[in-house]
Amino acid sequence: MRSPPTVAQVEPYRWVVEGVLLLLQFAMGLSFLAVAPLFPLIIDDFGVSRASASLLVGGTALGVALALIPCSIVAARMGTRASLGVAGALMSVMALTPLVGSFSLLLAARITFAVGGAMTLTATAPVIMRWFPPRELPMVNGINVVAQSLGVTISMVIAPRLAVVVGWERTLFAFGCVTVIATLAWLVLARDPAGTGRDQVAAFHLGDLASALRSRPTVLLGLGMAGALGANVSFGSWLPTYYNEAFGFSLEKAGAVASVLALFGIVGSLLGSTLPVRFPRRRPFLIVAGLLMPITAIGAYATSSPAVLYPSLALFGVVSWVFIPVVFTIPMELPGMTPERVGVTTAVVLCLGNLSGFVAPLVVGAVRDATGAFALGLTVVSLLAASLAVAGWLMPETGTPIATEAGV
Repeated sequence: MRSPPTVAQVEPYRWVVEGVLLLLQFAMGLSFLAVAPLFPLIIDDFGVSRASASLLVGGTALGVALALIPCSIVAARMGTRASLGVAGALMSVMALTPLVGSFSLLLAARITFAVGGAMTLTATAPVIMRWFPPRELPMVNGINVVAQSLGVTISMVIAPRLAVVVGWERTLFAFGCVTVIATLAWLVLARDPAGTGRDQVAAFHLGDLASALRSRPTVLLGLGMAGALGANVSFGSWLPTYYNEAFGFSLEKAGAVASVLALFGIVGSLLGSTLPVRFPRRRPFLIVAGLLMPITAIGAYATSSPAVLYPSLALFGVVSWVFIPVVFTIPMELPGMTPERVGVTTAVVLCLGNLSGFVAPLVVGAVRDATGAFALGLTVVSLLAASLAVAGWLMPETGTPIATEAGV
């Protein structure tokens, strides 16, 4: 079994591998929430309810949640190069959007995309752990999260404008083509570090899954992620429609205003990738983010006053993403962790988070259909984010020992 690379073993080619990973992460973010600002158009075309339309995001989150653990096992058996190639191919199904003729087929395409996204998330962790030394893990995880956030931001800004010109189907097709390009780049440029091979794959055992499910830090991190991600995905899904209905914003303006959330998510991701290097503790990031998310979320929908709305969106965006690099880093720092096990551990954490990402937007859409207003549903999901602070308070600290060992 090969240990994570030491500084002496690190190869410069790791940045080529990371560059292709960045493109895959960006492509995943580009398509993940692209349907959200297009909900009114999709609802009109297919004549579905808002709760049904929310399945295009919530169902994607559910697909990711259900697929994460199986995909982590498949990825461990296949190897990271092959599994990420398969993952990219599955996510590329969004390039077939112009061919769908019903809401059911569009939902099926989104679920297929979700399976590819799940495999991408679980296969990325062992790639990073094999190629990068411990002191670089928070930075690299943060860079990947920035790429995801950048993709989400661009899709929120561009999708409604592009849909006005070419239609929502061709808009999703264009985003899917980015995934095709990223997948081809991975297949051409990716390789394993020197000294790794199929013997690494055989080192994985199903007992590693049982161990992850019994791990208190893993379960706590997953529960905290559930509350935070449920709020994040719900607001990302419904804010454009909410602004269109409640504030009378045009579809383009609603998407642009809502994109402030994703734009400052990039700022949060950058802070989450740089601050842990200088301040090598993990729990404070979870606690502070979990306390601030509910407060800033309320300001993001309580009023259309720019003096409140834009600062609230900006702060909510920062605190909704600043902890994400830490969430990806903590499983890599748990005692006894190996590249073969980290994908499964990450899958357990993200599984709980994405289950909430499915349920929460669905609840918001259903409450809107039942009451005629979004406020109650948005309030409930914003309060759920406080679970991240509770999880951070109860978890053991993992950052300091790794930082000390790496000489940070």
